[in-house]
Amino acid sequence: MKPIAWYDPSNGVVSTDRDCPLFTPLGQVWPLYPKGEWVGLTDEEVTEVYMAVEEEVNEHWNKGGTTMMFPPTLYKAIEAKLKEKNT
Repeated sequence: MKPIAWYDPSNGVVSTDRDCPLFTPLGQVWPLYPKGEWVGLTDEEVTEVYMAVEEEVNEHWNKGGTTMMFPPTLYKAIEAKLKEKNT
């Protein structure tokens, strides 16, 4: 992704010109990137994640598992799917 502007932390100047004369000479200039639009999950993706977690939890119980793992497993699966779509 291409920077949309540049920032000089030594004096707070922001410019779309990498060689802006207001930047501190020999100072460090940081690129600024556009923030992407947040992407949520579709109903189909929510169902897909839910079904996968349900299968994983059922397998856990069928093997003699005794811990209540559905809520945290579901939360982590949803978080992973959202991270996948938004990074």
